[in-house]
Amino acid sequence: MLCGIDGWVDGGEASTGTVAYLIRKLGAIKFAELPAARFHVFQIPGYNASRPKIKSQDGLVLEHHFPTNEFFYWRNPHSERDLVLLLGTEPNLHWEEYIETLFGLAEELGVRRIYLPGGVLDSTPHTREPNVFCTVSLPPLKEEMANYAVQFSGYEGPGSLASSIVYLGGQRGLEVVSLTARATFYPEFSLSIPHNPKVIRALIKRLDALLDLRLDISDLNLAAEELERKMTAATRQNPRFRSYLAALEKDYHEVDYLPPLGITEEEALRLAEDLLRRSREQGTPPGENDSESA
Repeated sequence: MLCGIDGWVDGGEASTGTVAYLIRKLGAIKFAELPAARFHVFQIPGYNASRPKIKSQDGLVLEHHFPTNEFFYWRNPHSERDLVLLLGTEPNLHWEEYIETLFGLAEELGVRRIYLPGGVLDSTPHTREPNVFCTVSLPPLKEEMANYAVQFSGYEGPGSLASSIVYLGGQRGLEVVSLTARATFYPEFSLSIPHNPKVIRALIKRLDALLDLRLDISDLNLAAEELERKMTAATRQNPRFRSYLAALEKDYHEVDYLPPLGITEEEALRLAEDLLRRSREQGTPPGENDSESA
């Protein structure tokens, strides 16, 4: 199960944008939803996101949408495990009941693991790949997730809905993984990116391998390149911003992501030893004969 929930943390639409992308890309089918009135307050002073969304024309209200929590499914032809997707709205009320409802559906459908993509605003240069932080519900999950170029979070402070789902899932012995990407935010210039394809791509790359989706993400690559071009063009005439960005780039430690090989460490070691042996026998450096190596 993959849960994309707005609110905190959905910086750059990393949570909802990731799940919405997969729903479109996979052609997932809606099969259930949670009632809005049980979990949402529609009028919160100074906060408009929970209000119903409307569209009017010539004095007529043509559209009216309450906050939604919709479930979709997709049958995976590449794996024994199919996928359930939640595209939801962070509840204002009854968090534990919301989470228990989620767990109940997961149990009923035989869900083995729950993933929670998210994004927090951070001074990540838009010219670099966003790093991804991880929290897990059970200790054995750390060894597996270490293969996906994540950093394990040491955060302490106010918790998100995702943190509650991870913790309560662990109390029930459920496998829950939260993946949180760092979404570009420049506080000195009050500048953020509402929909950030680079953070969505960072999460999609990892989920593609974890869920065996085998996606073509060329559209995300184009969107990420276009974002970087627009940001660079917009800031080219601002010397102060260029200096600020250069300082961020200098201090930023980018973690490269490469998909895991899908084999054990012992198998990888044997492959490497075999490649070196054959290279010595043939008198060629490793990797020079790509077809032989493959």
